[in-house]
Amino acid sequence: MRTVTKYAAVAAAAAAVLAATAAPATAQGSGRYTVLSEGHVDVFGLAYEDGALDLHVHDEEHAAEYAPAEVVLKANNEAKTTVPAGYDFLGTAGDDVWILPDTEVAGLLFAGYGAEEIAPGDFANDTLTLTVHDAWGDVDLYTVDDFGTPAVEFDSDQGPGSWQVTAGSHGHLNWAFGEAGLYKLTVEAEGVLAATGETVSTGEVDYWFWVEA
Repeated sequence: MRTVTKYAAVAAAAAAVLAATAAPATAQGSGRYTVLSEGHVDVFGLAYEDGALDLHVHDEEHAAEYAPAEVVLKANNEAKTTVPAGYDFLGTAGDDVWILPDTEVAGLLFAGYGAEEIAPGDFANDTLTLTVHDAWGDVDLYTVDDFGTPAVEFDSDQGPGSWQVTAGSHGHLNWAFGEAGLYKLTVEAEGVLAATGETVSTGEVDYWFWVEA
């Protein structure tokens, strides 16, 4: 289990997040940040407009969209649980872990990704690739099949992780954090244009998460 990187910039950002999260609102503005702490949110919202591929945060509860830099995604302390047996990629069974699950739970973010704004036919095979390049701290993104078997899409201990999404699709992940604190995930989306064969990308985009103790 890795400790959240202690950069000076992290400390400054953490102070801003703490101030922003002082009140328990679901979505609230505080200076440059909006804090989203519960309800249905497409963390990795995708759109392709005017020749540009875009990553944004879509808050479905309030019908609002934000640039990732404008948002802190908060895992409330109700997310704190323990590592289940058979999930060794999260740590030792019984250790503390904070999980935003892929099913809707009151008081927690129901965090996913959405490509509803990608029109069929724009991209080859109607497919785009989401890649998490890096994370500050111990982060795992994974799905679980109908038999309870997890499939890891990103493990911060293993380096970048990628998975494909289909135009018009929508999905949810389990988001696991190894300790309380501030996290940054660096994410990129890319796809091959069906008409030209050109690869287009959002470039690397930073997302911020605050995990409550």
